[in-house]
Amino acid sequence: MAVFALVFLAGSFSDLFAGQNPSPSGQAKSAEPGTQANAGAQPNVRKELGPAADSIQPYKSAGRDPFRKLVVINKAASVGHVTRQIGFPTLDVRRTQFKQKLAQAHSAGAAEPDPLSQYLVSEVTVIGTFSDDQGAGVFLRAQPSGTTFFVRKGARCYNGEVLRIETDPSDLSSARVVFKETSYTEQDGKQTPTDRVVTKSVGSH
Repeated sequence: MAVFALVFLAGSFSDLFAGQNPSPSGQAKSAEPGTQANAGAQPNVRKELGPAADSIQPYKSAGRDPFRKLVVINKAASVGHVTRQIGFPTLDVRRTQFKQKLAQAHSAGAAEPDPLSQYLVSEVTVIGTFSDDQGAGVFLRAQPSGTTFFVRKGARCYNGEVLRIETDPSDLSSARVVFKETSYTEQDGKQTPTDRVVTKSVGSH
C-alpha cells in the first residue's frame, strides 16, 4: 500500500511539472504558425539604390584640368623691372645747349666751354697726332659737321673724355687715343651710368 502511494505521488508531481514547463519543442511548434502569418502579412519588397536614371546628366568639361595648378603672373611686377637704354639728344639739340652754355660763360666772364663737348665719343675720328712743349696731342674730326679739333688728354666730349694719348715717335701712324665713354640705363625710374673704355687709332671710327 505504501509503495503504491509513492508511485502515485511521483506520477502526480511529474504531470504537474509537465503542465507548468512545456517542452522547447512545443514552443518551437507554436511559434511557427505565427511566423508564417507575419511573412504572409509583409511581402518582400526590393528597395532601389542610387539616383534615378533620368536624373543622371552627361559630364561636361570645366575647360581646364582640375589637377593642374593655376599659376597667376603678376604683370605689374614684371613690367616694373624692365631695363631700357637711354639715348642722347640729337646733334641740333646739343648745339643749342652748347650755345646756351657759351652765352652764360660770356655773361659771367668765365672760360668758354670746349666745342668738342657738343659731340659724342662715337661721332669723332682720330686723323693724326702732334707733339709740342706741352706734350702729345691729337687731331679729331667730328661727324657729321666735319669740324677738326686739336685736343689733349682730359678733353671732354658730350658723353666722355680723352683718358690718354698713346704715341710712338718712330711711327706716328700707330698712335692711339683712349676714351672713357658713358652710357645710361633706366630701371624703375632710376638712371644708372655705365662707363666703358674705347680705344681709337688713326683712321678708325
